[in-house]
Amino acid sequence: MRQTRSLWTLGLFACLLALGACGGDEQPKQASVNQTMPNLPLPPNAEFLSRSGSADALQLVFQSAATPDFVAGYYRNIFSTGGWSLVSDLRQPDSTLVLYAEQSGHPMWVRIKPTGQTSRIELMGAIPGADSAYARAAKAARDTTNTMRPINR
Repeated sequence: MRQTRSLWTLGLFACLLALGACGGDEQPKQASVNQTMPNLPLPPNAEFLSRSGSADALQLVFQSAATPDFVAGYYRNIFSTGGWSLVSDLRQPDSTLVLYAEQSGHPMWVRIKPTGQTSRIELMGAIPGADSAYARAAKAARDTTNTMRPINR
């Protein structure tokens, strides 16, 4: 009985040791602000909420006491100067405003969502030319080399 208990303890210890060696605390690589948004225009009166991303894209989320219309005007003004080009300016059915702009090949998306009397601002950027999953899927959709063609008989 005693030998069974010590073998069980030894087995448990070996399992814990193996799990610790798996490298579970290693963080996946995340793109930097400088790589994705080198000329980052911060929202007015902003409070930082969160950061998330992948190896080729980054999202920063802020809360601002400014109204969504004020924040939208701020970004429209910024995206009309300094080499920025405002490509898209759309309002979604839930009143969220989505802006897409580019500067020197750097894409930037700004989502401005009303949250009562304040605004939630999501800034998203990507490394120019990075082959993200979205870019690979879009490229595959345009690729017709693997399209079925009728056989002439």
